[in-house]
Amino acid sequence: RQLWKINVGIGHSAVSVVGDRAYTMGNTNDTDTIFSIDVATGKIVWTHSYPCNEKVGIKDYDGPFATPTVANGVVYTLSRKGDVFALDARDGKVIWSRNIVKEDDVRPPGFGGLAGSPLILGDKLILNGSPGGMALDAKTGKTLWKSGAGPGGHATPVPLRIGQKTYLAIHSPRALTIVDAADGKQTWTTERRQPIGVNAPDPVVDGTKVFVTAGRAFGGALFDVTGATTPLWEQEGLSSHWHTSVLLNGYLYGPDGNNSEGAGRSPTSLRCLDWKTGEIKWSEPKLEFNGLISVGGKLLILTEVGDLVLAEASPAAYKELGSARVIEGRAFTA
Repeated sequence: RQLWKINVGIGHSAVSVVGDRAYTMGNTNDTDTIFSIDVATGKIVWTHSYPCNEKVGIKDYDGPFATPTVANGVVYTLSRKGDVFALDARDGKVIWSRNIVKEDDVRPPGFGGLAGSPLILGDKLILNGSPGGMALDAKTGKTLWKSGAGPGGHATPVPLRIGQKTYLAIHSPRALTIVDAADGKQTWTTERRQPIGVNAPDPVVDGTKVFVTAGRAFGGALFDVTGATTPLWEQEGLSSHWHTSVLLNGYLYGPDGNNSEGAGRSPTSLRCLDWKTGEIKWSEPKLEFNGLISVGGKLLILTEVGDLVLAEASPAAYKELGSARVIEGRAFTA
């Protein structure tokens, strides 16, 4: 049963929920708007807008890609064009703002611009703004380090622990790279040259093992980032165009297939893989192109056509618990 619905413009931002507030982004008439929404009523508590032409020129792909990140009472956002904002979560007032493309010589990736959501790690704001990422001071926006030369990527940086130190897994347009979170120093990298340079899904991390995938039949691979740069296994059967897979109880659940217009489109499905071996346990084609999250040990899946599906997370078989059409039009958001 639908409780409320509001229009936040076009785009692909997911929704971050903290307490009784939800935060997301959209674009209307070449203007980005960040929204703070009352979860119970759908009432817009505050907005912050700024000029941003986020047109890609391909139907249904316009608008922001990144999702607001909320930490310590601050909302952090990133536009495709490099606008970074830190806003007071209570009232939306600007604490600081920057444009990393104009001020830090950040090169957006080839398709669509910057897309990875901000990551807060202690006093640092981590962005996928170069092949090894970059860090800003979360309180001031000052650039602390920028790792590697070349364009940033579409995926969100993901932290991991190796020994007593924190590192970052950065899925850039051409590689998976591990850097020291303190200074951005590269410690491990392996080439992942997806044909059009869109390594969009976030890395999935378990200990020192990292899974990455990309679209256009590029497939997925699991690496131990403390060892060799050859994969522990590689599997063409989980080729995810831009949605991130979910790891639950030793099994990986994710969408396989591409959503490109025309000849680039391929059959799509939801699949379950064994994390240790890459073996495909099952495939469910009826979900088509989809994004998913995990909730209470179950899978919550949003299909491209707007169906919201709740399913068991079991390697035995796909088991659907319920579904409803919740969105009209194309839905590209997990």
